[in-house]
Amino acid sequence: MKKKALIAALLAAPCLAWADSAVQYNVVSLDASASRQIDNDTAQATLFVELTDTDSSKLADKINQTIAAAQKTLKQFPSVQSAGTAYSSYPVYNNKNNQLQSWRSRGELRLTSKDFSALSQLIAQLQKPQPSGVALQLADIRYEVSEQSRKVAEDALIEEAIKAFRQRANVIQRTMGGQAWKTMQMNIQTQANYPQPRPVMYKSAVMAAEAAPAPAPVDAGESRLVVNVNGSIQVGE
Repeated sequence: MKKKALIAALLAAPCLAWADSAVQYNVVSLDASASRQIDNDTAQATLFVELTDTDSSKLADKINQTIAAAQKTLKQFPSVQSAGTAYSSYPVYNNKNNQLQSWRSRGELRLTSKDFSALSQLIAQLQKPQPSGVALQLADIRYEVSEQSRKVAEDALIEEAIKAFRQRANVIQRTMGGQAWKTMQMNIQTQANYPQPRPVMYKSAVMAAEAAPAPAPVDAGESRLVVNVNGSIQVGE
């Protein structure tokens, strides 16, 4: 009996496989998308101080003092937040004899804010000589859509993209002469195309200290958010 049951099961397997493949008829792949231009509501700025000295310890102290003073000034602007600091150092060798000549170090302070006016004023202050006698320089400013605003916009775009997907599915159904359709698979992808960071032509530390910095210009611009929906449907006859 067991052998007969096994043989019956083996004979039935191709039939089941055929039945599974039969449901794949009239399956059509399609895609749809929705996009929108969104005002950038967040700015990120990077300021730095870069110096050279033969004494690596003195060099580190001077840069750290400059960054610490900048962080103290930052506290006067509650609507501007610190996005972190960075420090790097490397040796400078003499080209003739390949002997260690000095050290060059760089300290960075990254800022972020939705208050563009306050950020611009803070940047102008930090570009003035700090108590260490050194002024920070502006490396770049980038603008983007905040996470909260992006999620709100993406939710609306997802609805639009799925609606467009369904409209295309209806067109395919009518064109194929089908009575109805059902979703077999659906994938949703979101992407944001942010403008490239704007580099700033910076001056030497001496020139920066002598110049009277004006508030950094603000031109936040827009970012393009896109939601893509792709998948497949099965059209019923």
